[in-house]
Amino acid sequence: MTLHKFLLSLFVAASLVNLTLPARGQDLGCSDNVSLSGGTIEVESDTSGDDTNNIQCALNAAADLGYRDILLISGEYSSGPISASGFVGDFRGVSKSRTSLAIQDASLDCENTVGVGMEFNTGSASVRNMTITVDSPCAAGSSASVIAFYSDRAKCSSRTTFGNVDRVVITGGGADSPNAVTGVLMQAAPGCEDASERILGTLKVNRSELLGLDFGVLTSVAGGGQVDINYNTFTEIGLPITILDASQSTTILSNTINYNDVGGYRANTGMGTTGILIASTSNSPDSNGTIIKNNKFFDRGLSDSGFGILLGQTSKRVDHKLIVTANTFEGNRVNTAGAGIAAIDTGDGILAGNRFKSNAGTWVEISNGNTADGYLGEAVTGWAVIANIFTASSANTDIVLGAGTSGTIIGRDQGLPVVDDQTGRNDVLESANATAYWGLVGAERFLINLANILEG
Repeated sequence: MTLHKFLLSLFVAASLVNLTLPARGQDLGCSDNVSLSGGTIEVESDTSGDDTNNIQCALNAAADLGYRDILLISGEYSSGPISASGFVGDFRGVSKSRTSLAIQDASLDCENTVGVGMEFNTGSASVRNMTITVDSPCAAGSSASVIAFYSDRAKCSSRTTFGNVDRVVITGGGADSPNAVTGVLMQAAPGCEDASERILGTLKVNRSELLGLDFGVLTSVAGGGQVDINYNTFTEIGLPITILDASQSTTILSNTINYNDVGGYRANTGMGTTGILIASTSNSPDSNGTIIKNNKFFDRGLSDSGFGILLGQTSKRVDHKLIVTANTFEGNRVNTAGAGIAAIDTGDGILAGNRFKSNAGTWVEISNGNTADGYLGEAVTGWAVIANIFTASSANTDIVLGAGTSGTIIGRDQGLPVVDDQTGRNDVLESANATAYWGLVGAERFLINLANILEG
């Protein structure tokens, strides 16, 4: 063997050794609980019981050095607040059943803003394959979020963020917790309030389970950003899905949404009774768009007023394009004053191919609101309620077309739903006999209180 070949073989062997040995935490500026294996930063749980510094160091190293994979390799972790700016990659466990992370009680400062357990500013972060538990995370104040995707706190003009939550279980302390906790939040960072500073980007929440929270997924995205909420299960949540003052392109697909299943909230808030809330105020952009498809809604009958989907507009007319199709609504005999779908001051919706089973106060309610309560009170037109199945309905009134409605089409061959057209200015092509109108008092009361709830 020539000297050149001999030296080359030694160089190759040494290179292979360096590639196979993991770098310890010191190489990343972290403790020995943080190591580098290939392109993955691995974090072991700390024997002290507090993993905050190790996880934070791993996130900082990944963002600064360009690593795209952080893996929690132990079974159990405990953490206070962690955050990352510009992180691109996965923050993941092994699986939902094998990796758990508890957000420590009294670890978040919620006094002047929303306290956040895991905060991602800009970048493209994916939280995957773990179970996260939270009970009373606020040391001061009362409102917290488990995962928050924000624009840049320090530079509000930097506002494009891509967030992903995939195969994650988020379990909260329920309505009895002293803190109001949101599972997944996406909105402009605190302090970024101008219309030109609204968050842009996308959010995906996929194949996850959320239970025992005040808010499940809460979004307010601008610029037509895509929000996909797919194949998730929501149980015992004050508001499973909330879209507030948004201009986003939302798809809510194939979820199981339990509503009207939470007690313990103060009277007249409406919390715990509604599955999907889409609300607009004077702060809303001019347009919004939502597709709600192939979901299963279960009214658990805790109160006499539950709403599967509630839409409302106050102070400002918003062009909201809504399609609700191929969903199943399972009612409850206890519900005598709620609705499967209630729309206040919202026009141009399409309800097609949905199945309504068992009892509700009313399955579909469309009306304008009371101007004395801040609603627009304007004409509501352009709805199409077609090709739905009401044959298994036991509601007293299936469809109510209330004050201010006109130009709404109720199609044929829907199992002879009972329709109450209060204005006579709609096109009811086929109906059984109409009965008394239950009204939207419960829905209006809920929306009036919503702002106060969100502001804590």
